[in-house]
Amino acid sequence: MPGRSAMNGAAPHREQDDAARDAAAFDRAFHRRSASLAVRPEHASDRDFLRRLFARCSPLAATLPAPLIMQQADLQDIGHRTQHPGAMRRIACRGDAPIGRIVIDWQSTDHSHGVDIAVLPEWRASGAGLQLLRAWLEVADRHGRASRLHVRHDNPAIRLYRRLGFVPLGDAAYDAPIVTMIRPCAGACSRSAKDSV
Repeated sequence: MPGRSAMNGAAPHREQDDAARDAAAFDRAFHRRSASLAVRPEHASDRDFLRRLFARCSPLAATLPAPLIMQQADLQDIGHRTQHPGAMRRIACRGDAPIGRIVIDWQSTDHSHGVDIAVLPEWRASGAGLQLLRAWLEVADRHGRASRLHVRHDNPAIRLYRRLGFVPLGDAAYDAPIVTMIRPCAGACSRSAKDSV
């Protein structure tokens, strides 16, 4: 039988508080790293941008009709929201214009999960993706968590992930359709560090 705190909702509130603290730490880390870009919470009004971002970043965009790509974008969004309901969702902006997004699920006790990261192709050279990744990893390290993500085996971002310390998990091969990569916590990683953020 669940304990009293689980029955009265204390555990979910603690998880929500931790997620909010992690998101605030991410926002501060990103702002310290990037003077020319901003990050903000994702809103329902971002739906059109997110669909456009998906279409511009999809390796299938040149081969599938636009309505099918939009359907894929909607299905991905439904999947992410279903599998990671409490994930942090942020939009990277240049001025008021959205240029990218990151979705991080902080709710695992031993790792953070990079659910999605994408930047419009014309903004990739701006370093937006790298700054989003570095802000995520800074917070994960500070909280004593490894970082995990899944990536298509043919995604050029694998080189960047490797440079940041990600390695294939277990016996994963780069010729598998989807590669799970993990980055161990770097630096002084103690669970007590979480309280100092």
